[in-house]
This record gives sequence, C-alpha cells and structure tokens, in this order.
Amino acid sequence: MSRSRREQASSTPSQPLCRSTGGIKFDPTEPSRQQKQRSLDHCTKYWQNSCCNATHTIPLKRRVMEPIVALFNSKCQALHDEMTCSACHPFVGTGRLERICPDLCDDWFDACKDEYYTPDGSQALSPCYGNALICSPLHSIVPSGREFCKAMGYTPGKSTDTEGVTCFDGSVPDELGVAEPEEHMADALFRIFAEQSEEPTEFMLVVVLVAIVGLFVSVKFFRRWSDEHNALKMEETRRRQQEAYRQAYHLGKSPDDATSDADSSDDDDDDLDFAPAGEEAAAASTTTGRPSTPPSNSS
Repeated sequence: MSRSRREQASSTPSQPLCRSTGGIKFDPTEPSRQQKQRSLDHCTKYWQNSCCNATHTIPLKRRVMEPIVALFNSKCQALHDEMTCSACHPFVGTGRLERICPDLCDDWFDACKDEYYTPDGSQALSPCYGNALICSPLHSIVPSGREFCKAMGYTPGKSTDTEGVTCFDGSVPDELGVAEPEEHMADALFRIFAEQSEEPTEFMLVVVLVAIVGLFVSVKFFRRWSDEHNALKMEETRRRQQEAYRQAYHLGKSPDDATSDADSSDDDDDDLDFAPAGEEAAAASTTTGRPSTPPSNSS
C-alpha cells in the first residue's frame, strides 16, 4: 500500500473500509462509496453506497449466471442472486454486518434443496453444471439452511439477530441505498404462478382444487337453472296456445277465416259462369243428384 493511501485510510476512520467477502475481492484501502448508477450491471440497488464498482462486473456476472446455466428453478436463482449481491451491501462489504439472517438461510435452502451442487476448488459448494464430476442434490449434502450458508462461505446469524440491523436479510438501508420498488399486483401474481408451476406447494394445490370444484358446481348450477328456465318458458307457451285454441273453439272462426271462405265461393261461381256446356251439365248433375240428358239432334 502506498503512503498516500495509508494516510488517506487513517485520516478517514469514520468511513469503514471495504473487505473481500462472498468470493468478491475488494481493495482494502477503499471505503464504501457512491458509485455511478450505470457502472453496476448487477446488484444495482446498492449503487448509492457500495464497495462494488465496474471492475466487479465479471465476477458478479459469473456467480449470478451459475444457477441459470445449471437450470435451477427461478426462486433458487433469485436467492442465489440475492446472496451474491450481499457483498455489494454497504454494511456487508465493510464488515459491519458479518452474518446472514437465519430466515434467509432457510429460505435459500428450501428453494434449492432439490438442485444439484458440487464442491469447488475452495471446498465450498457451487451449482453443478458443465464438466462437474461429482454432483449431488443439496438435501443429501447439508441438512439445513444454517449448514447451507456455511457451505456456501457465509456466516449464519443467530436467532436473536435483528433482520437488517445485525444480520443481512437482503434489504437496502434507507440511508445508503435505493428503496426497492413495490411489486405490482400483476407482476406478483405472475411470479407466484411461475414459482408454483415449477414447485407447487400443498396450499396452492388446495387452492387449485377448490377452484376446480367451485367451477364444476357453478357450471352444474347454471345448467340446472337454464333447463328449469327453458321448461317454464315451454310450459307457458303451451298454456297460451291451449288458451288460444279454447277461445277459437267457443267463438267460432275468426273474421279472416269467414272472408277467406266467401272469396273461395265467389271464385267457384265465376268458374261455373265461364265453364263449357258439358261442364255446366256435369256441375248441375252433381248439384241435383240426377244425370243430365244431352240435347238431341233434330234431323
């Protein structure tokens, strides 16, 4: 370390210096400071105060991409991302927070317990992918979240720790970072659906079953109501038709029917007027019931 840097570090005792943590190496002579917002491709929520800078883009990206390349489930990937970015936290990167909250360790283990890991060169665990020779599911390597955090190179916290104050829980300090944006309802529902579709919980299975049963009952009720409604309409139609028939029987034919009969008889008379003699005689015989005698020819 140069003399000027030593003097600078000793002259600013109120600013804690960075220290390597979580597999990310920092310059021990530099304090945690505000970074350029666009200098961090990953862990951007810590840009206002962090030991991470543009020089850490590659190691951060490599660690973030490992569970993605290993095809881990989305929740496990997100928690790997969170733990990788813990090194960029202004308190973790400077040693003010040395422990990971127990609940976060447990959540991480629960999300990744069925994924495959392998020991790396430092005997810590890393996601199994590529040319790894020995791969085992996490639950067969470590039994709990506490042991998982240890195996990944982190110090698990105590049950008496206060989240975000004496142990790292993934949150951003209000005075040293950017508040995490509120998740929209649509995004939250999509995230929950994606997580549950990969690894459904018992509660979600019960919810889906109740929804299916409710839909089935609703369809049955609607069909029954529709059938009853249609039956009532048919009965009402038949009742009205029968009422109309009874009225027609008691009152006789309607005026329209009488007019139709009169027009028909007039047409018959007109046909008789213009019919030939033979046809008139046939018509007359039909009327009187006696055969007509054809006229004799006088010689």
